[in-house]
Amino acid sequence: MFRINETDSQAKHLQEWLSSGVDEEIIALNVRSLYGTTPYEYLLYSPKISRRNDGRLRDRDLKKYQHIELGGWWCNGVDPLNNYTQMMWGCFKPDHPRRDRQKIHKFIKYEHPYREETRAFFLLIPNRIWVKVSNRSGIPITEEDLQHPGGFWHWVWKNNVPVTIVEGVKKAGALLTAGYAAIAIPGVNAGYRTPHDEYGTAIGKPSLIPDLKHFATQERQVNICFDQDNKPSTVQRVRTAISRMGRLLVNEGCSLRVIDLPLGAEKGVDDFIYALGQPAFDALYNTAVALELWEIKLFTLLTYPPAIALNQRFLGHLLVPEGEKLIILKAPKGTGKTEWLATEVAKAHDLGQRVLIITHRIQLGEALCNRFGVNYVTEVHTSETGTLLGYGVCVDSLHQESQARFNPNDWANDVIIIDECDQVFWHLLNSGTEVQKRRVSVLKNLKQLIQNVLGSEHGKIYLSSADVSDTDVKYVLSLAGEYRVNPFVIVNNYRDSAGNCYNYSGSNPKNLIAALDNAIAKGGHHLLCCSAQKAKSKWGTQALEERFRRKFPHLRILRIDSESVADPSHAAFGCIAHLNEILTQYDLVIASPSLETGVSIDIRGHFDDVWGIFQGVQPVNSVRQMLARLRETVDRHIWVREWGMSVVGNGSTSIGGLLRSQHVAQVTGTISHDIPQTLNQVESPATHGWKGLKLKLQQGLDSIASSYTELVSTIGEAIGVADGEPY
Repeated sequence: MFRINETDSQAKHLQEWLSSGVDEEIIALNVRSLYGTTPYEYLLYSPKISRRNDGRLRDRDLKKYQHIELGGWWCNGVDPLNNYTQMMWGCFKPDHPRRDRQKIHKFIKYEHPYREETRAFFLLIPNRIWVKVSNRSGIPITEEDLQHPGGFWHWVWKNNVPVTIVEGVKKAGALLTAGYAAIAIPGVNAGYRTPHDEYGTAIGKPSLIPDLKHFATQERQVNICFDQDNKPSTVQRVRTAISRMGRLLVNEGCSLRVIDLPLGAEKGVDDFIYALGQPAFDALYNTAVALELWEIKLFTLLTYPPAIALNQRFLGHLLVPEGEKLIILKAPKGTGKTEWLATEVAKAHDLGQRVLIITHRIQLGEALCNRFGVNYVTEVHTSETGTLLGYGVCVDSLHQESQARFNPNDWANDVIIIDECDQVFWHLLNSGTEVQKRRVSVLKNLKQLIQNVLGSEHGKIYLSSADVSDTDVKYVLSLAGEYRVNPFVIVNNYRDSAGNCYNYSGSNPKNLIAALDNAIAKGGHHLLCCSAQKAKSKWGTQALEERFRRKFPHLRILRIDSESVADPSHAAFGCIAHLNEILTQYDLVIASPSLETGVSIDIRGHFDDVWGIFQGVQPVNSVRQMLARLRETVDRHIWVREWGMSVVGNGSTSIGGLLRSQHVAQVTGTISHDIPQTLNQVESPATHGWKGLKLKLQQGLDSIASSYTELVSTIGEAIGVADGEPY
């Protein structure tokens, strides 16, 4: 048994809290050091604990908790559900923690009252901290508030003061010290409960714990600020907890925001404030985003741990170990992704492997094939090498009836490159172009292709994009089926200066066009990006070319779109492969999404600015890609329609809402197709009677329900929605 020096322990406990940036008076009001048998009174008071006939604790429990006798600190707060009296529930951090029986290599840092449901922490604070919170929130403190037994927390509840929910009581202390009303829960999942049966199966929907529900009042701003982590499983667990608790708070009428701590040495908000100062957290607090926007932002993040992490202007030479099967490359635009992939293609050819390049734009595919020394699918039949080295193809053509006559079983120990993979997958799943007619067969072929390559001995798949995210990686892994691979992730965190950006408002881009007229009148050279092409579109490439030719007759104009680059009589014919030589001959270049990805305009000192007209028909990443084709740091002028011209699913911005709309669409389509089939298979009532008809109908409906349930499960799993997550 250790000998406890109470003075040293108290000093250590105090320093631990001070190192978390907690006000010393808050510590004195809420934290106490415990030793010997005293901690048992705080942790083992529940009537649910089994005891001997004489009232003594069972030997197994005494043995389990004997480590608490060596001392530690205890913290609790007030109970808003019991007239703000001191709460019995709290947490104890032992100086010598016990091992976790479920994870033997870990220790249990915090102990909570045994067999008691977890609650939330509402710390006592001195009046000067109360004033600090009042000043920050702009809500005054009255004499009546000061006299009320509930004090600070009653004032917070009554006046709808914004609150921030954190994981861990020291973090609440740090935020209160900084002037934020902070409520702590003991773990990310401790803010809500899901009813389970005796076998651990969920039997109901999650609900807020009573403490949080008490503060979940209409129109209250609630912020969630949990720890940051770089372990993928922990990241997913925290995200799910935020979404679930956040949705429950929103359902109560709260305005929910998420405060994201940046990845770094400071894991929790207390460490963050202590290391970087309160102004750094104030900036995070002021820029926190609403729950729905935060959930959308998750789809842009790549949280798989990088095998190679860089922060440099160009990728340079990177070596991927021989055995890696799925290589993820995330690097900013203009940092040499295509050049590096060209070296990987050369290595594959040296080993006798073919290369399949999959894109979502024909012009992009042709440009990449030209860089890689591989035929595009339209050149296969006229080239001497044919498909010997592989070929490039648009994802729309991954089916037997296309010009490619694509068969996934022709590929195994080969290399697959999916460039701008996020846009390829978006195009594949959402586009209304040619792929819409063959979407089912293309999806099946892509799945078979991925399984063939990942299941082979030497096959490799490269996913490359400036915006590749967990969603893209998970999608490929879900298609891989039984083939389990660990992604080899390369991330370049370099950020270049992009110049100024000017945003033009209005229901149409006439203000931007007027500004461009002024810029043209002053001379110089300009690049105009558009999301439309056809002549019937007032703001498309063809209509704008005609407008500027009439207004500026002597202006040298080049229009680049899918029509002009394919017209042998047009100046833009075949220009994608040698843009840098051609563009310097023109004063105004008007480009459609044909120039969206896969090309790099490296001209220096020619273009004075980049202009963009985006009418809500492109994904956001496509817009950013298009504006970044010119690598030079010049001003960008953009007009973006406030609302998109179409929606995904039912237009919801939440995962659950989108899933619901697609489920309804699927069920409606299935019923309209399957019920008539079922009825056709049923013999007349005269043959088997109405009972037979009813039985047959029930069997048909059961079959439909089974298919529907499988669909729901598959979609949810593919995008990472946990079972039972509230929509």
